[in-house]
Amino acid sequence: MDVEMSRTMSYYDLRDALGQPGCPVCRLTARDAERYLDGLRWEHVNDPGVQVREAQGFCRDHAWQLDRAGASLGVAILMRDALGSVLKAMDGARFQGRPAMSLRRAQQTLDAGQAAAAATDLAAWLVAKGECPACVHVREMETGYLSTLGEQLLGEEGLLQAYRASDGPCLPHFRLAPAYLREEPAFKALVAAQTAIWRRLLDQLAEHIRKNDYRFHDEAWGDERDAWLRALGALSGGSHT
Repeated sequence: MDVEMSRTMSYYDLRDALGQPGCPVCRLTARDAERYLDGLRWEHVNDPGVQVREAQGFCRDHAWQLDRAGASLGVAILMRDALGSVLKAMDGARFQGRPAMSLRRAQQTLDAGQAAAAATDLAAWLVAKGECPACVHVREMETGYLSTLGEQLLGEEGLLQAYRASDGPCLPHFRLAPAYLREEPAFKALVAAQTAIWRRLLDQLAEHIRKNDYRFHDEAWGDERDAWLRALGALSGGSHT
């Protein structure tokens, strides 16, 4: 099969994202999450499906990404459906009292970190039956990008050159990347490239620290100026722009 024909859109997305600051996978999945939520806001609000209902809405981060100008109607419809499912679950909750016991026994068994039986029962009724649908979508896209990286790292017009010149994936995504490599040469190339990227960042952090010393305060800043922000992204994820 022709190499160009075998490449998917993920290849071109990754190649472009590697030319931008921060983790390319974080950047792309953040974009994909926004597109997914846009689709819900504008196109699928009247048919939110079981995913949103069973997840009882969205995780905190993705829920607040729904807050956009002009989106109130769509969000209201989605939340009405999700909140209705929560109220329906609450209909089955019943109080479960503790069995009678002496004061001494109660003091011995009381655990401030243990919920009362009534609260435990209610909490069980309110456990979501599914995961945030936006998180599920992001994870599926993430898998696709990491798979593409593993398949297209080496070879003619592979992604290795762009990878070497980039900030590389963040640590959480780099942990996952080796699982998508099929050959040892790709593994060695990936580790070598990422090691060089992080050593470069480590040097820039050292220079940032040095230039904060009053003795070198007058020296001009270079790439090390925002090294601390890039280090946050490198270890924790997210795109620094």
